[in-house]
Amino acid sequence: MEDISMRGAVVRISQDSMEAYLTLQPPEAGEGYTLSELVRYIRTQRVTNGIDEAAIQEMIDGGVYMRDVCIAKGQPPVNAENGRYELHFNPDVDGKPKVKEDGSIDYWSIRTVEMVKEGQTIATYYPPTEAVNGMNVSGKPILAVRGKPLQPLRGKGFHCTEDGSTYIADLSGKIEMSNGKIRISAVYEIPGDVGIGTGNVEYHGDVVIHGGIKPGAKVSTSGSLTVDGICENCVIEAGKDIVLRSGVLGGNKTSIRAGGNIHAKFFEYCKVKADGFIEVTYALDSHMISFDHIYVTGKKGSIIGGYAYAISGMDVNVIGNSTEVKTQVHVGVSAQMRQELSDLQKSIEENGEVIKKITTGLKQFELVAAQKGIDVSKDPRRTELLRAKMKTQADIAESQKAVDRLEELVKRGENAKISVVRKVYSGCVVTIDQQTLTVKELQESVCFQKKKEGVVMISLK
Repeated sequence: MEDISMRGAVVRISQDSMEAYLTLQPPEAGEGYTLSELVRYIRTQRVTNGIDEAAIQEMIDGGVYMRDVCIAKGQPPVNAENGRYELHFNPDVDGKPKVKEDGSIDYWSIRTVEMVKEGQTIATYYPPTEAVNGMNVSGKPILAVRGKPLQPLRGKGFHCTEDGSTYIADLSGKIEMSNGKIRISAVYEIPGDVGIGTGNVEYHGDVVIHGGIKPGAKVSTSGSLTVDGICENCVIEAGKDIVLRSGVLGGNKTSIRAGGNIHAKFFEYCKVKADGFIEVTYALDSHMISFDHIYVTGKKGSIIGGYAYAISGMDVNVIGNSTEVKTQVHVGVSAQMRQELSDLQKSIEENGEVIKKITTGLKQFELVAAQKGIDVSKDPRRTELLRAKMKTQADIAESQKAVDRLEELVKRGENAKISVVRKVYSGCVVTIDQQTLTVKELQESVCFQKKKEGVVMISLK
């Protein structure tokens, strides 16, 4: 701190110049300090702001000597807050169900679509707060940091009020946020069942059915599908996620196909296929295929009868039952998938040779044109070669796309395993890649993994 002395008073200014302290020495006999004199003196010592005259008077009245007393304080700056948005919807819909206290899955908690209504406020903008400059005890201004405004929200299906503070939905439907853009699109909502009364449903977008799907009906959508009621003997197709809150009574006539994940309360006697994972409470005599993972881990999480295949692995509570019904579970890369990959790679190689031959033929036309000075551009044989080349190149591109997808799946299937939390009954057949193990007796809390010697069981206890 800086000391500045005059007579019996000493003023000290803090290093940051935000506080000043006064020390008084005892006056000589017959003399004393007055407030006006001390204030004038303090001002001469570069303390001009925030002087606390009451504190100085208390020092005089109380005879406070030989002790530092704070007699001036500066005002710190108040930095502004940047502009911000408050979203009035959930931008991160993960489609995951909640687990109840009893361990069962709450399928009514799953949300794959965030809905808004026309006229609903979807976001509020708060501009930067006002910055307030400060000042130290010497009267020097301290500049506050100004707040930064945010750019207006971008997207479709909403508008902003003139003052730029409120964003309002222009239509009722699904709201989502991706890469900083908000998009509201129409959702096809059906208040009751899909059946004879409604006819089949085919829609480009997301569909929400508040009833069930009746026998013989078909529902097909490019987006996500949510069904609140029971699905019976029907066909269901969705380009994205499927949520079947009340389960499926398949009657061996139901097929379900999703380009994303599938969540269902239960499956009975149906065929199910998902590019993503499958999550279900129990599956009875059903045929399930997932190009990701299968989770059957609720309180009644059982696979009983049928066939279940998942590339990356499986987590199950119980496999089979006490009657030893044959139940097949399979993870990893199937022989069919490896063969398909091999066939595609061979096809790409063969088509590559075809391209080489076509290119050689086209060069012959160029050579003839150069030697004889004739126009071969309209020769039908050359035109046919060009068409064949374009078609073969398109075939190669399509095959390569399929190869990339299969190679990704093969990688996903590395180290696949099946974890059984409770029981796996006798009669169950466990396959990892192309290695198979038939369970001969009841096992509890085991993990099936592939080793050099084949499929082995490892205790989870």
